[in-house]
Amino acid sequence: MKNTHQDNKSSNSELPIPSDDRIASLSAILTKNIQQEEIHRRYASIKRILTGIGVAGVIGLAFVAPTAMMLAKPFLDEKKQREREAWKHYNPSYLRRSIQRLQKQKLVEIVYRDDVKTVILTQFGKRRILKYALNELSVEKPKHWDGKWRMIIYDVDEKKKKLRDTFRRALIALGFLKLQESVWVYPYSCEEQITFLREYYDVGNEVLYVIATKLEDDTPYKEYFDLV
Repeated sequence: MKNTHQDNKSSNSELPIPSDDRIASLSAILTKNIQQEEIHRRYASIKRILTGIGVAGVIGLAFVAPTAMMLAKPFLDEKKQREREAWKHYNPSYLRRSIQRLQKQKLVEIVYRDDVKTVILTQFGKRRILKYALNELSVEKPKHWDGKWRMIIYDVDEKKKKLRDTFRRALIALGFLKLQESVWVYPYSCEEQITFLREYYDVGNEVLYVIATKLEDDTPYKEYFDLV
C-alpha cells in the first residue's frame, strides 16, 4: 500500500540532495515499480522518463527517443544496447516531446558529451525523484513476524521544528506507534525506509534506529499491530 507524505515546500527546497548513487538507487526501485505498471503502455509517463534517466545518471537522447535511422543500426556496445532495450517499446515521438517539456520545466538538461547529445537530470529533476520516492514509501509486511521490535528514537534540534514535525508525520503514515515523546515502535523491518527519511529530511545524526528483541509488557503493542 502506498502512502503519501505531505511536506512544507519551502522546507523541501532547502534540503540537501543525496549523492548521485543514492538518486540512482531510488530511481531503480521506482523504475521497477513503474515498468510493472506500464508494461503494456506505449506512452511513457513523466515519472518513468525521469526515473529512467536517474538510473543511468546521464543517457543518450538517441537511445531514449531514436529516429527511424537510429533504430535500423545494430549496436555492438552492451551498455548502449541495454539503454535501447529499456525504452524501445515506447512511442519515440512522444518521448521526444516529453523530454522537450521536461527541459522547459528545468527538470532535465540536454547537453553534448563526447559529441553525443545526452539528457541529464537537473537539481529540480532530482528533487522530483525524491518526491516520487517519498510518495511511494511503504513497508512490506512479511507473512510472519520475527518477534523483534523496531524503535525510532530522535532528538531533533528546535531549529528544525518543521522538519521534525514532518518526520513524525511520515512515521505515522508508515504505521508507527508512539511509545512516548520522540520514541516510536514498529514490528517489521524498515531500516531502508528510515534511512531514506533521515536523508530526505536531513536529520540523519539525530535519529536512531534500534532493533529490540524484547519490549517489556508489549501485549498492548502486539494487539495494536494485530500480532496476537
